[in-house]
Amino acid sequence: MDAIMRDLEKPVPWTLLYADDVMLACEDKGELEREVQAWCDRLAMFGLKLNVKKTEYLTTNVNESGSIEIDGTELARTSVFNYLGSAIASNGGLMVEVNSRVSAAWSKWRSLTGVLCDSKIPEHLKSKIYRTVVRR
Repeated sequence: MDAIMRDLEKPVPWTLLYADDVMLACEDKGELEREVQAWCDRLAMFGLKLNVKKTEYLTTNVNESGSIEIDGTELARTSVFNYLGSAIASNGGLMVEVNSRVSAAWSKWRSLTGVLCDSKIPEHLKSKIYRTVVRR
């Protein structure tokens, strides 16, 4: 993927590429539409295709209207964008990210309470599980 997209990538934070996850940042919708179309065209040259159904865009201007279309398909607009486990909100706030991380921590804890609270499992084994899974 790096070799295919090398000349399309812009420096961080304008382009973030990790495996098959891409995040593009632009100053306006028109520029973003051109960037996404360029990525689609490049992928097509190598027999790959952008999954437009999984592609969405976020704008920091809540009053901005209009949409972005790629190959005739309108992209979904979102108010929260998730990229590699981090949540970015259109209003620039951090509460979505904080709530997401707290929720993930509680979810991990709940998934392990059956083991960690089981009186039949030795303490040293619980300690190893806790250090390995919870405290990473």
